[in-house]
Amino acid sequence: MKKIRLHTFTFTGISLVVMLVGLGALRYFYNSAKDALWISKMEAGKRETRELGRLLELQLQGGIPPKKVIANLQESILNTDTQSEFVCMYNTSGIELCHPNPALVGQKIDAANSQFTDGGQRIPFSDILQLGKANSGIRIFPAERQRSSEIVNVYPVKGSDWLVAAHANTAVQQVQLENLYHRFILGILLMISLITGSCFLLIRLIYRKYEGVMEGEIDRLSEKVNSLTALNNQLRLSQEKQKILDKVALPIDTIPSENTRKRLITYKKDEMVMVEADNIAFFFLSENVVSMYTSGGQQYIVNISLDELMKQLDNEVFYRANRQFIINVNAIRTILVYGRNQLRLSTRPQSPEDIIISKNRVTDFRKWLDR
Repeated sequence: MKKIRLHTFTFTGISLVVMLVGLGALRYFYNSAKDALWISKMEAGKRETRELGRLLELQLQGGIPPKKVIANLQESILNTDTQSEFVCMYNTSGIELCHPNPALVGQKIDAANSQFTDGGQRIPFSDILQLGKANSGIRIFPAERQRSSEIVNVYPVKGSDWLVAAHANTAVQQVQLENLYHRFILGILLMISLITGSCFLLIRLIYRKYEGVMEGEIDRLSEKVNSLTALNNQLRLSQEKQKILDKVALPIDTIPSENTRKRLITYKKDEMVMVEADNIAFFFLSENVVSMYTSGGQQYIVNISLDELMKQLDNEVFYRANRQFIINVNAIRTILVYGRNQLRLSTRPQSPEDIIISKNRVTDFRKWLDR
C-alpha cells in the first residue's frame, strides 16, 4: 500500500511539474508565434504595396494614361477574395479608385467610415489618406457596420495622388492563431505524456535497483535496535542487582579484597575531601589530568592514573570504557547505537565528552553488564 502511494505521489508530482513547465512553454511559444505572425503580415503588406506602387509609378513614367493604369489595376484585382487579404487603391481625397468589389469603386472614405491606429492614438482613416504618406496600422470599423478590423499598409504612388493599400482581415488572423494554439496544445500534451511517462519509468527503475539495498539496511537497523534493547535491559538488570547487593549483607566469598577502594581522598583548594566509591559517577582523563565526577555533579582532581584506579576499584561496579573514561554502572542512563557496531553512553551527570565503546570492546562491555 505504501509503495502504491509512493508511486502515485511520484507520478502526480512529475505530472504537475511537467504540466506547469509545459503551460509556461506553451504561453511563451504561442505569444512568440502570434507576434511573429502579426509582424509577418505587416511586412508582407508593406512589401506588396511597395512593389505594386513602384509598378504603377513605372507605368505612369512610361506614358500610360492614368485612367488606363487605374483600369488595368482594377481588372487585375477584380473579384479577388476580400474575406482574408486584398489590395485596393485610394486617392488623397479618400475616393476608392480600385477595389475587388466594383460596387465600392467611386465611394468616398469620410471621417466616420473607420479609425486608424498604429499602436497610439486613433485617428480617422480618411486623415491617413489625406496625408499621402506610407503608413501601417490597424483599421477599426464602427460596431454598427459589423465588419472586422483590418491590418492596413498604405503606400503612395509617386507622380500621382494615389495610395495603394493592402488589407488583411484580423478575424482571419485570429482563426489562424487559434488553429496554431490548438496545435501547440496538442504538442504540449504529447510532450507532457512522453516526459511524465519516461521520468516515471526511470524513477521506477532506479527505485527498484536500490529497493533491495534499502530493505537490507532496514533489516540491519532492526537488528541493531533489538541488540540495543537487549543491552539496555542488561544494564537495567545490572543496576538493579547492584542496588540489591548494596542493601543486603554480602557473603564472605564476595566481600571485596583489601586492595578494592571503598573511598578516595582528594583536595579542593585547602580542604581535604573524602568521596565514597559508590558516589563516584565516572573518571575522565583530559590533557594528562584525571578528574573525578560524583553522582551529584561535583568535580575533583585526583593524582592517580586511570590504569591504577582500575586496579584499585571494584570491577563489578566500574568499567574502563576507553582511554579517557572509567564509568560507574549506576551512572549509565542510556546506551545508544553510534556509527557502525559502536555504542555511545549517556550518563548522569552528563559527561564532558561523548563516552564511546569501540566495536572491539562491545562484547566485553556486554559481558560486564551481564555479570
